[in-house]
Amino acid sequence: MKQLFLLGSYTEPILFGTGEVFQGKGKGISVCALENGRISLVSEIAVRNPSFVCFLEDKVYAVNEMKQYMGSDGGGLTQLTMLDNLSLRIDKSCNIGGKDPCHLSISPDKRLLAVANFASGSVSAVNLEPDGNMIPSSLRVSQHEGHSVHPIRQKGPHAHSCIFDSRGHLLVPDLGLDKLVVYGYADGSLERSHDIDLMPASGPRYGEFSKDGRHFYLINEISSSVVHYEVCSDELVQRETSSTLPDGFDQGNICSDLHLSGHFLFASNRGHDSIAVFRIDESGCLHLVHRQSCDGKTPRNFAIDPTGHHLLVGNQDSDYISVFEINEDGSLKLCSRYETGSPVCIRFLE
Repeated sequence: MKQLFLLGSYTEPILFGTGEVFQGKGKGISVCALENGRISLVSEIAVRNPSFVCFLEDKVYAVNEMKQYMGSDGGGLTQLTMLDNLSLRIDKSCNIGGKDPCHLSISPDKRLLAVANFASGSVSAVNLEPDGNMIPSSLRVSQHEGHSVHPIRQKGPHAHSCIFDSRGHLLVPDLGLDKLVVYGYADGSLERSHDIDLMPASGPRYGEFSKDGRHFYLINEISSSVVHYEVCSDELVQRETSSTLPDGFDQGNICSDLHLSGHFLFASNRGHDSIAVFRIDESGCLHLVHRQSCDGKTPRNFAIDPTGHHLLVGNQDSDYISVFEINEDGSLKLCSRYETGSPVCIRFLE
C-alpha cells in the first residue's frame, strides 16, 4: 500500500541553540510516497527553512525557521494548498512575530494555529477560517520570561513545541525554563493558564498523549529522558522518568523526538544516534525493550506510518531518511535509505 507523507528540510544556514551554525542542504517541502519499505519523490516546492509542517485537509502549513523574514525580525509562517495532482502551491506567507519558529499544530476545533518560537521563547497564534485559510491579521504573541540552570542552553526561554489536548489546553514545553507552560483555548482564543515545573536542566522538548488520554509522555532534550505523567482529573501527575541512554554513556547527547504506536514508545537520541524503544504496560509505565542505531547522524525527527508497520528517521546530518520495519516486539529492522538534503520533519498524510 502506498502512503504519502510531507518532508520538511533546512534550505539555508541557521544558528542553533547549541551554538552550531548548520548549513542547510534541502530544497524545501517534498511530497513523498512510502511503498513496500521504500521512498519515492512525488513533488517538491521551494520554501525557506520549512523545519516543521502540519496539515488540515488540503491545506499545508509550514514554519520558516529564521530570525528575520520578509524584512522584519521573526521567522515566518507559510500556507500552501495540495492540488489534485499532489503538487503544492504557496497561498500566503507572513512574519510570525517570534524568532526561529520550530513547531506548529492545529487546535482540535480547527480554529487556531499555534507556533512555538524557539530563539525568542514565545508562542504565536493565528486564527483559521472555516476553509482552513489562516488570518495573518489575527496574529498575537505570548512571550515567555525567565531562565533555568544550564549555562548555555537555558539563559532564557525557548518554547519548543505546541501540543493540544482534548480538554481545552495547549501545552508548550519550554526548554529554557524547564516548564510546561499551559494555555487555555476556546473559540480561537489563547490565554496562559499555569505552569508545570520540571527538574532543573531537563530541557523539555515535545510530548504526546496516549490514545485514551490517560497518560502523557514528555521527552527532555538536555537530560536525555522521558517523563511519564498520568492525567488525573484536570492535572498531570508525574509517575516516572526513564533514561533514553545506556548506563555509562558520556559522549554527549541531546534528545529530539518521541512518538507512540500501539503498546510502544519510541524516542530519538542525537549523539548516541539511536532510537530507544519502550514497551508500555497496562498502567502506562515504560519498560525498555532495546536501543536501535538510527543508521545515520542526528535523528532530528522521525515518524511512524499510520499502519504502524514502518518507522522513518530523518537523519539531519547524514542527508538521508532511514526506513525501518517495526517488528511485533517493537524492535526495528532496517529496510532502505532515501537520500535527501537535511531532512528535519516527516509527517504522514491522512
